[in-house]
Amino acid sequence: MTAIELLKQDHDEAMMMIEQLERVEQGAQLRGSNLALFGRLKSALTMHTLVEEQILYHSLANLEETKEMIKESYDGHRTMDELLVKMSAPSQDWRAVLGELKAALQHHVREEESELFPKAERLLGGQRLQVMGRQIKNIKRGKAATA
Repeated sequence: MTAIELLKQDHDEAMMMIEQLERVEQGAQLRGSNLALFGRLKSALTMHTLVEEQILYHSLANLEETKEMIKESYDGHRTMDELLVKMSAPSQDWRAVLGELKAALQHHVREEESELFPKAERLLGGQRLQVMGRQIKNIKRGKAATA
């Protein structure tokens, strides 16, 4: 799989977890199995951010055609990081923060999948994206990024 295919898969998985959390009974606390699901979401988004920034963004950050998009993408990641921290604190309004997180993720995914990823495919090429895909898999498995 290419880096882009793996990153899109991450996007889909994160959105599914958010949608599962949205189905939690109104007024319920974020604990037990709901807290475990939030923990998986937080871990998945943290890992996604790490590999996306280290592997894909790093390769595109200095290219004239993508450097502004990469800056915006970094900002999007920081926003989601802040929302995840906010959700980590026990609170009755975790649902409102989840809504903000979902909106931020949807915006981020829309920009990446409609603008950044097509440019990355054109600028980096299929072979390089395959290598980057292997690097992402290795990082996720706990190995070095040099595959």
